Amino acid sequence: MKTAHSGNIANNAYLIAKFLRRLGEDAHAFHFRHEFIMGHPEWEDADFVGDLEPFNPPDWNTITFTNGFVRPDWVHYLSGQVDPYVLPPDTPAGPTARMMAATYGDPSAPAPGGLIGHLRRTMATLGTRYSALMRQGQRTKAEEVEVRLLNLMRETLSWISVFRVERGVALNPRLRLVQSQTHEINRNSRANSAGTKLGLRHLQYTPYWPSYLPMAPDHDIVQLYGLEAAKGALLPAKTPFVAFEHSTMRTLPFENTVQGRLLNLAYRTADACVITNPDVVSSARRLGLKDYRFIPHPIDETKYSPPPNGTETALRKQLRQATGAELLFLCPTRHEWSNAFDSKRSDRVLRAFATYIRNPDHPRAALILCRWGRDVRASEALIDELGIKSHVVWKAPMHKIRLRDHYQACDVVLDQFHEAVGTFGTVTAEGLSCALPVIMYFNPAVHEWCLPEMPPIQTALTEEEIASRLSELAMDAPRRHAIGRASREWIIRWHGWERCARDHQRLHADVLSRYRHTSGV
Repeated sequence: MKTAHSGNIANNAYLIAKFLRRLGEDAHAFHFRHEFIMGHPEWEDADFVGDLEPFNPPDWNTITFTNGFVRPDWVHYLSGQVDPYVLPPDTPAGPTARMMAATYGDPSAPAPGGLIGHLRRTMATLGTRYSALMRQGQRTKAEEVEVRLLNLMRETLSWISVFRVERGVALNPRLRLVQSQTHEINRNSRANSAGTKLGLRHLQYTPYWPSYLPMAPDHDIVQLYGLEAAKGALLPAKTPFVAFEHSTMRTLPFENTVQGRLLNLAYRTADACVITNPDVVSSARRLGLKDYRFIPHPIDETKYSPPPNGTETALRKQLRQATGAELLFLCPTRHEWSNAFDSKRSDRVLRAFATYIRNPDHPRAALILCRWGRDVRASEALIDELGIKSHVVWKAPMHKIRLRDHYQACDVVLDQFHEAVGTFGTVTAEGLSCALPVIMYFNPAVHEWCLPEMPPIQTALTEEEIASRLSELAMDAPRRHAIGRASREWIIRWHGWERCARDHQRLHADVLSRYRHTSGV
């Protein structure tokens, strides 16, 4: 069985393909050259020195990997073109690659000079600035004005590109292929089978879609992750298609937007849906899905493990010496204060830690944070206001080998504390796998339909509850260690890589068997 896995959010497509290959399935992972850095296999499995900009991935050929990592040959870059795999090794990353895919540019062509080249470089620069501002929470008035102006320019350029293809103005051979593919989608796709006709004005909201149609015949099953699942509606109706939910089924499929309607259509026409967040089961029922299954985020417990023989790592010694702390609390989650469905309410962590610090009976502790998320600027200001700056260690976003080293160096992990969710993602699972107690908001009620045994998560929601949990764990080392051991045992039983991979294998076999039954094979 040959399967395609694309939409590499948090490296899930790569990890599931990797684990399926351990079991003998011919699985292939796909992602874009400019994709957010946490969707690159190198971020997951390579070790290297230095910090990188998450939204502008490097040319990995220029990075020295200290652990000997080699990019597997079953991981492929998608070009964003009608020919999905034509992407020379020296194709640039970041804004340039993003611009070429968004405008159906030719990645193998030399960069144009003169006025056209200057305009394209300017577009890329302005696009980068717009993206950076959109990632910034609590923007200033000047930044709000800048966002509106850049968005107006962005929409104008998009309209011109769409008008050119739809009206056939000055089409070159490459754009004629794009145009012909829109006709193919409306002739033979899941969207067409559901009675939906799509034009380029719709397809522009599913970026890089030209790569997906020709990818389908090369694989027995196409599994699309996160928002990429929307492109499942574009696949040929006879291509087996599995949608993988990644916090994308809560509200998005019910929004009255092009993306929302396409995602809704893709979920409803998929042969099966994988649910990774148990709380979205209500959305699955609302969508009327016939085959949806809970399969948790894949965790390699052989990689995420406690330090051998419980030894104190060199990193732990270094952090304790630098901070004078006896205990180390790690919160690598992005900084997001809002009440949006994907918020982490990281402000509650800071206030709770300040409460912990003010108690002189507590062991001295340091809080390790990662500098990423919409509200980093607000978190920095709150830390100053609370007077805890000397107890806080900021780290750049950490690739997973480095993050694993920090799990092994710390005593407690803190994750997310938003009341609208109550489920956990990879930070919690990785922490549990490393035999650490994890504090987060966990709602057992939303897990009863899919978890036979609840994890030993130390649940908390308010800053008072978080502070209380920190105090309990800090003051009772034997209990802290016992919870850590129980946490790892739970992960191995219910969340390990092999269990997740075999669940996917069974799902794929069920989907293909239905196709064989229908065709009489």
